[in-house]
Amino acid sequence: MNKIVISGYYGFDNLGDEAILAGIISLLKKKNKELKITVLSASPEQSAQRYGVEAVSRTSIPKILALLKEADLFISGGGSLLQDITGSGSVPYYLGLFWLAKLQNCKTAFYAQGVGPLNKKRSRLLTAFSLNRFDFIGVRDKASQQLLKDIGLKKDIKLTVDPVFALYKRENVVRQKIKGELKIGVSVRPWPTSYLNELAKGLNGFAQKYKVGYQLFPMHKGSDEKTSQELKELLDADGEIIDLAAEPEAALKEFSLLDLFLGVRLHSLIFALINQIPSLALSYDPKIEGLIDPIDYLPLLKLEGLKAEEVEQKLEQLLSERYTVRKKLWDFALKKKAKAEEFLELLFEEVSL
Repeated sequence: MNKIVISGYYGFDNLGDEAILAGIISLLKKKNKELKITVLSASPEQSAQRYGVEAVSRTSIPKILALLKEADLFISGGGSLLQDITGSGSVPYYLGLFWLAKLQNCKTAFYAQGVGPLNKKRSRLLTAFSLNRFDFIGVRDKASQQLLKDIGLKKDIKLTVDPVFALYKRENVVRQKIKGELKIGVSVRPWPTSYLNELAKGLNGFAQKYKVGYQLFPMHKGSDEKTSQELKELLDADGEIIDLAAEPEAALKEFSLLDLFLGVRLHSLIFALINQIPSLALSYDPKIEGLIDPIDYLPLLKLEGLKAEEVEQKLEQLLSERYTVRKKLWDFALKKKAKAEEFLELLFEEVSL
């Protein structure tokens, strides 16, 4: 029986990262139900119960070493683990786990990650030095692929998609019905740039022309609720904060009845796209552009310098084109899921599992 250890930002009640883990596990189990999977988590009991796998504390070095000694493959990913914009600890922590795996002669995979920003020289040096020693490397967007090449990566870098697309099930996509009120989902997050006032003005302007109910989706518990509440208080139209299910596949279904979506968080946008919901992206990070730029029929606005009239205009554009956009999104997630499955097949071939 092959044993696999998965590392990432798991067990912190961040729905996006939990969906990444759910996607990776679903791919692995589809490939081979007999695999023994262990997750490094901040909440091991919760992760074990939620995903039907083994789990240990992500800070218990003795337990991690013991696991890696017996493991056949160490997976680092997905998400944006290697970045130094939110703190100085991420890069050394995640690459440190890789080195523990190498010390135990365990095969290693850098799995469908986004990379950066890497603003510090030591972050770039450590990343390049370490990733050049991974057995398999894959990133989820072209910008990450280019960044790794720019900082000196010599190994082959596969380009794939976010593992969350593995959760797509066509039978769960709801055919929209004409309703008396537009249901529009919104996901915001804390950010140093002040953007809520302009966003609220744009949403209020749109609601003056159409009958609208806004649903606010906090994706990271303990982080997004305050920002969502602040936005709700600025809205003139009806606004409701939705307590999303902690289980990613259940949370996905809560997006299914929306007419339009506006998202700041990357995985809120992916959740909407999986449900074929016409979406407006607000970008605070290149990873948002990495998702949306190839989809030329979906609008994107920068969080920096956001203007209310642009929000209102883009929502009106989406509304007028919503049926056409939904048709275009019909095969989008299906193709992304196929790419996620192909990536796992390639990994197993290259590391001989």
